[in-house]
Amino acid sequence: MELRNLVTFLKIVETGSFSKAAEQLRYSQSTVTVQIQQLEEELNVQLFDRIGKKVYITEKGRELEIHAQKMIELSQKIAAIGGEEQELQGTLRIAALDSLITYTLPAALREFHVRYPKVDIIVKTADNVFDAERQLSQNEVDLAIITHDKRSTKHFVKTLLKETHFFFAASPAHPLTKKDTITLSEVAENDVIITNQQFYFSDMSNEDTKKTLDYIIKPRFDIWNPIGALELAKQDCGIALLPHYLIQNAVEKGELCILNVPELHFPVWLQLLHHEQKAITPQMSAFYRLMKEIYQN
Repeated sequence: MELRNLVTFLKIVETGSFSKAAEQLRYSQSTVTVQIQQLEEELNVQLFDRIGKKVYITEKGRELEIHAQKMIELSQKIAAIGGEEQELQGTLRIAALDSLITYTLPAALREFHVRYPKVDIIVKTADNVFDAERQLSQNEVDLAIITHDKRSTKHFVKTLLKETHFFFAASPAHPLTKKDTITLSEVAENDVIITNQQFYFSDMSNEDTKKTLDYIIKPRFDIWNPIGALELAKQDCGIALLPHYLIQNAVEKGELCILNVPELHFPVWLQLLHHEQKAITPQMSAFYRLMKEIYQN
């Protein structure tokens, strides 16, 4: 039994389409059709019902799906013996927030490319966590890297990598940077910059902070690009609410100051997501291992 035929079979199950499977596997559609015919002849069962333009997996196909996934996972473990995984090929598709693409992901992607130079990498921007989850649900990407709280999310598997926090930051020229401690009310009296990522306001696990921010903060700027919000704050256009990894470099250069606002408790986690029904590819496994190595060790 050809392992590649099982890979093609699982890709059709995942995408619900012969043509989409062919596109993602970089095969011709005729090749995919032949591979499934070979499987059906070898097993003497029908794996798919082809009704009109739609494809439906049969009961026997569901049985094969369970065993095929186990065989692929076992083959990946065998391939890893003796360093054979260095020859990993194929494509890895990632969705990530703008700020992570700019400030966090490049170093990890560089290391991944050094280890697996034959893997093609596609990185798509996600406007927020909901957009990342949409891309995963529609199988536009294999993985998503986001910052969010650590609650479990239906249909998605989360791997927490590193805790970080949101802070209010302002230009050194801003009067509030001269104070040791600042209240949220004082922040609210000034121009405040938030980003589209602050949909957290409506989805935060810390209800006290959520209610306080919702009640007090009326932003002057709502910039959907967090890097744009960062630049506005550096130019003394207001006080920005941004994650630490995004402002750290500017703080070290003296371009921004973190305001000490004890009332603000806004922890989030850098994390990887994949859909619970997504078959884990060798490329995904390799990226998971790398990210855990970078952040959890």
